[in-house]
Amino acid sequence: MDNHNVVAGDPFAYAGQKRQADLEHIGEVARRTHTDLLRAIREEKARLGRQMTDSELDKFAREYHAEEYRQDLRRLMAMGAEESDQDE
Repeated sequence: MDNHNVVAGDPFAYAGQKRQADLEHIGEVARRTHTDLLRAIREEKARLGRQMTDSELDKFAREYHAEEYRQDLRRLMAMGAEESDQDE
């Protein structure tokens, strides 16, 4: 196991490692990080000149990640179409 901070024999660590091994790699994905999101929120607050409400923060975070989700969905749908073509 790569994570030496995990106690040997930890069933949760084993399950997580097994699950990760079962995931299918779908290509290089560049994800925005939480640090990027927090930086963007600070910039938006500065632009607004005030604190953002909870609903504004929620909407901003959803819009910030929306394009990534669209790209992921397109990629997954394309993979599903390829699999359907192979099944026929």
